[in-house]
Amino acid sequence: MKKEPQMPLIIRLWLALSRVFAFVIHVLAKRLHSKQGISKERFVERLGVATVARTKGRWIWVHAASLGEAGQITQLVAHLQEEHGFKVIVTTVTESGANWVAKSLPNVVHQYLPLDTPRAVSRFLENWSPELAVFIEADIWPRLVLETASRRIPLALVNARPSKSRERAPKSYRYLLQNFSAITCKSTQVLNGFLKIGLAREKLFYFGDLRASVPALSVDKSALAELQSAISNRPVWIAASSHADDEAEILEACRYVLSQKRDTLLIWAPRHPQRAKNILDATSDLMVHQRSKLQKITQETQIYLADTFGELGVLFSCSKIVFMGGSFGSEGGHNPYEPACFGCYILTGPHVQNHQDAIAEFTRVGAAEIVTSGAELGTRLAQIIAQGNDKNDGKKGRALVLEANSSASKTGNLLVALTQG
Repeated sequence: MKKEPQMPLIIRLWLALSRVFAFVIHVLAKRLHSKQGISKERFVERLGVATVARTKGRWIWVHAASLGEAGQITQLVAHLQEEHGFKVIVTTVTESGANWVAKSLPNVVHQYLPLDTPRAVSRFLENWSPELAVFIEADIWPRLVLETASRRIPLALVNARPSKSRERAPKSYRYLLQNFSAITCKSTQVLNGFLKIGLAREKLFYFGDLRASVPALSVDKSALAELQSAISNRPVWIAASSHADDEAEILEACRYVLSQKRDTLLIWAPRHPQRAKNILDATSDLMVHQRSKLQKITQETQIYLADTFGELGVLFSCSKIVFMGGSFGSEGGHNPYEPACFGCYILTGPHVQNHQDAIAEFTRVGAAEIVTSGAELGTRLAQIIAQGNDKNDGKKGRALVLEANSSASKTGNLLVALTQG
């Protein structure tokens, strides 16, 4: 008889402490919920209380922690709904993820993820009774996983990415992940990592990166026309999804490019629009106009601060040169497939562990490159712009995206098979 693996101490501690201090966790979560500016009425969702009635039908639960995870499930959800008739509930942790789901997936039910406390988890699972629980990329919680498995609900981890936490605590992750019926990996590197911590090979699948199957970001044609008219024939580059550690490097690059070609325009879209004040403080000597305040691009504008949500498709349509943020700090980089869909040539910092295989492939075909500093970023931008700002190598990246667009259907078929036993 096969011996059951012993629960690691760290998981036992978490389950005990989150039970004893559940009330404290709820109070702290309520404060954080309020601080994020989310509707007070929706806090009960974090306690597992549904704010939307569950209708009859076959339900699949998909958890996508935030915007980055939610943004890759469009075709997967469509496959489950349209091809197989499932109803889908999507949970997120953040408001940005919730807003994206509301805008982009109107036919699903959205709820905030229940806290990993006994009553919250139990309420959520009792109410929704999904036939399958799907976690996107990495955001798994011990009690949620163990309680879901105990109810004989199959679990799937989809598009799993590299994880330092898994490397630091392999026993704990092996204990939790052994409850999953299937794990799809965004790269063969990730798959080999799961094998290394002791997961069964028959549970592991590689269909390519799910993010590659995401449709191109939406583009508001009138907004694009207005921007293109204001930009005219000026050289322009995009700094997209930047974080705090990217800002000094982007600014150094911007200053160098301006020293080489004074009419160059930087369109800067921070990952979190609330970083706008920090960017404005750092660029007080430059002419910056702010999109959230409806300020227009003029001939004097040196930086156009696009501190808004949901407009990256418009911005990527305005230039063939994009620097992707989150790559000079510890964030691990952001989705390179999004600008690649628009034929953009991609520049990125050195820390791209979240998309290491994708960046390597784009680099291999000449559609992207890694720079190690703001000085190097500025030098490369100036060289590309001097060539006429017509970096067409981005088309090679777009071709790669088109080749990889079958991962959503393959993943969907696997998930449906799990619901059939």
